[in-house]
Amino acid sequence: MADLVAVTSYDMNNGNGLLQNGDNKYFDSTYTVPTFATTNGSSLIVPSNAAPKEAPLSGGVGKLTDGVIPNVNYSSVPQQYVGWKYQDPTIVFHLASGSSVSTVTLYVASSFAATLGYGGLVGQPKTVDVSIIGPGSTVFTPTYTTTFSDYLGDKYNGTEVITLAFSEPIVSSDLFSLTLNRGPLLQDGIDYYNHHVAGNVCDSYGCFIDNINDFKNSAYDTNKEPWILLSEVQFTAAVPEPSTWIMMIIGFAGLGFGMYRRNTKRVPAAT
Repeated sequence: MADLVAVTSYDMNNGNGLLQNGDNKYFDSTYTVPTFATTNGSSLIVPSNAAPKEAPLSGGVGKLTDGVIPNVNYSSVPQQYVGWKYQDPTIVFHLASGSSVSTVTLYVASSFAATLGYGGLVGQPKTVDVSIIGPGSTVFTPTYTTTFSDYLGDKYNGTEVITLAFSEPIVSSDLFSLTLNRGPLLQDGIDYYNHHVAGNVCDSYGCFIDNINDFKNSAYDTNKEPWILLSEVQFTAAVPEPSTWIMMIIGFAGLGFGMYRRNTKRVPAAT
């Protein structure tokens, strides 16, 4: 079994929360460099990718690498997530050197509930972009495949697993820059627009017109679900090919035989 590669730190802008009409503060509140750990990433009610990054986290680790993977819907354990509204967050990971990485696994709040018309306007990313920053700030995009699966094979637990598998292992001492791209607007978003933007209709949210969050321009017209919630990111070390193992075993055997020959030559004859 391949081991996980340790994350020494990761850099990103902190998440959003109540100011953006979220049900909770989806901040990386356990981040080990606490300067902005409990600060909203934006002072805007309607943030965007172009908005200033007001709570930059750098040099530490937090919720995204604490090893805790939710097995229930995010609404039951919101404290285990970092969340961004109307944005495609970018995160740069610094990994322990000395190994190579074959896969990256992300655990996010799934789109299942939202496709049924409820779920808090939260959806899994449609895609994840990867950029590798090597020595001298050289940037390249690796070749990889992306797969989606329900965590523990159960769609009702509300956690989706996104696996990025590289065609060739990537050196762990390089920087991994991941960008999570919002997925399409789901049924709960369409219902929200029809009830609270296009007309005054009562539903489980109540009876009101939303003229604050610019839902039309930031979600409905762009066809993107408002929130992305991320819980955990893991990097898996590449396992050597069988031929590599064989060559290593032969090398060790040869080294041991050579040492044995040298030792036997040094042993004086018995008298």
